[in-house]
Amino acid sequence: MKLYLFNSLTNQNDYLTLEPQQTVSIYLCGPTVYDHIHIGNLRPIIVFDVLHRFLLHCGYGVKYVHNLTDIDDKIIQKAQKEKKSELIVTQHYIKVYFQNLYNYNIIKPTFTPKVTDYVSQIQKFIDNLIKKKHAYRQENNILFRTKNNSEYGQLSKQKAEKLQSGETRQNSREIIKIDKETFQDFVLWKNTNQGTNWYSPWGHGRPGWHTECVVFIQELFGKTIDIHGGGQDLLFPHHENERIQYLAANNQELSKIWLHIGHLHWDQEKMSKSLGNVILAKHFYQKYGPNVLRYLFLNSHYNQVINFNEKLLQQAQDYAQKTKNLLKRLKLYFYWKKINIDKQKNNKNNLLYQETIQALGDNLNTIKVINYLDEIICRLNKELDEKKATGIIKSLAAILYFILDILGFKFELVSYDWQICYLLDKWQKLRQNKQFSEADQIRKQLQEKDII
Repeated sequence: MKLYLFNSLTNQNDYLTLEPQQTVSIYLCGPTVYDHIHIGNLRPIIVFDVLHRFLLHCGYGVKYVHNLTDIDDKIIQKAQKEKKSELIVTQHYIKVYFQNLYNYNIIKPTFTPKVTDYVSQIQKFIDNLIKKKHAYRQENNILFRTKNNSEYGQLSKQKAEKLQSGETRQNSREIIKIDKETFQDFVLWKNTNQGTNWYSPWGHGRPGWHTECVVFIQELFGKTIDIHGGGQDLLFPHHENERIQYLAANNQELSKIWLHIGHLHWDQEKMSKSLGNVILAKHFYQKYGPNVLRYLFLNSHYNQVINFNEKLLQQAQDYAQKTKNLLKRLKLYFYWKKINIDKQKNNKNNLLYQETIQALGDNLNTIKVINYLDEIICRLNKELDEKKATGIIKSLAAILYFILDILGFKFELVSYDWQICYLLDKWQKLRQNKQFSEADQIRKQLQEKDII
């Protein structure tokens, strides 16, 4: 199979040729665990969850690494502010983060490595760059030597002499004033005694952010990976600096495809903690559940900006409710027909099934798949209204369940225990006997229990 994705390195749709039963290697940059994530942080994770589900459904193995940055100035500041240890802070937010993944129905990645578990490997990697003359020591800090690497700037499409240094950008994680050989050079090892630090051949300190992800990839994959991704804001400096380190160390590309996910804006302004316009993922889930946000993200192309507003939110809520109403209706229909439905069974000969697979293989065209889903919802409601043959409804329902699953939607429906079954059977009998007043009373109870 050929999987087409937009590659930021080549600035075009490139394809991966996937062999049967191949294991696809994926790396997605994860959070710095010092605070709650907001819904903008979730967008790359949900997009990659769909990619993950799609590949698994097509029969491929997936080795998916999603890191946790548990060393950072922000973590130190948080720990000092709350008068807690850095370990307690990071453990708490890692737990909260995994709860968010569960709440939003995100398949857990294969590995979620922490920086603190890889410090010795990071030191070894840096030492190798020093020996190859790609890094140098300055005031007990170790910096990457960009002037030796002509590829620097190619990922972010900038000329090297015009690139800003990752340490001096306004939105930098940490500002380090060091005399550098070249303005664009960046820190691999930061000399510091503040917060958690480790002894190294260059003095006490801790790893630079850009080196951490490179080492995870080298240690856990050991070769060029298939897909590396993150938010658009990571293109420079983070991913640019990752790529150049891997090239310098291994003389080969870090990733075949660089996949970047567009920002989430609130009324034309980027959603970010620094601007104070964020909606926390946990708060959004508490109010709307998981499906509204997934619909919002998947009804736009992954590399485009989403301008989030009340109108868009209401549209997503309506769609989620429409889908749930149909699922409740189907559950009731199959109960009365005494039909057990295998939701994992797919009709691969069905045209909509084939078109869904084709759309996702063509640059993750989730918009087209959402349109297919809408078409099926309309058709099923019509077939149920017109009391069409059970075979037709079963076939359409199978495709509905398949699309909902591959896109990662999860609707919680009330289980039919004996009390519910009793009410349903009684309701049906009363209607058949034309005892409509009594039937309406039962119907009201079923509505209150969210059955119909």
